Amino acid sequence: MRRSIFLRLAGFPVLATLPVLCLSAAPARADVALLKNGRSLPVSDYRVVGNQILLVMEGGGQIALPNAQVLAIRREPAAPPPVTADAAAAAQIAAPDRVTLDPPGPPTLSVPESRREADGPIAIDPGAVFDRGALRVLASRIARKHAVDEALVLAVIEVESRYDAFAVSPRGAMGLMQLMPQTAARFAVRNTFNPVENVDGGVRYLKELLERYSGQVRLALAAYNAGEEAVDQFKGIPPFRETQQYVGRVLRALPR
Repeated sequence: MRRSIFLRLAGFPVLATLPVLCLSAAPARADVALLKNGRSLPVSDYRVVGNQILLVMEGGGQIALPNAQVLAIRREPAAPPPVTADAAAAAQIAAPDRVTLDPPGPPTLSVPESRREADGPIAIDPGAVFDRGALRVLASRIARKHAVDEALVLAVIEVESRYDAFAVSPRGAMGLMQLMPQTAARFAVRNTFNPVENVDGGVRYLKELLERYSGQVRLALAAYNAGEEAVDQFKGIPPFRETQQYVGRVLRALPR
């Protein structure tokens, strides 16, 4: 049985659906949805359904918004769970670095001044965040700015996220080029769901890998997926099925 109510946000009606559903006991992700009207909503999850984004509210219930009404979804630090004996023992294992994003505020979809093209800033209209064609144009411009092959960058984005700017993998990789938190921090990407920042950081990482492996695309792709340490350890593409399949998928996505 489903019960629906209407909420009004800054003058437009939004359908809020409250399903009778038991959620899993896994810790909820702490996100903030930034809306076109300037408001922000704390959410525990989201998914894209057709031309709408379904936001799962922290307090329960769901809100379906048109894609154009949501500018970005930002990750916020989640509340730490209670410390148990097992957790204290596990804490001895080094964890990957985390990136702390800015608190909710007016989003920017421009590359910082220090990384702009000579002919003007690289930006994307917030309404085009879900426009595959606009995202391809954006990625091509950033690839040219960093002197990385455009076709390779587009192929990586296709395989990584299929041009879903809000994609989040089970391992925590985020955005168009699926940056892990430590990679985002390494390349000063403050908002991984910002297409400009995400692609700019991902392209700079890819360029660094191409230079590290003397332009060998297969090795650079393997390192993008599994990390430089794995490629260096095995002196080639690691014998991981996921990595080997990933390299093949990206190469097949390149124009022939």
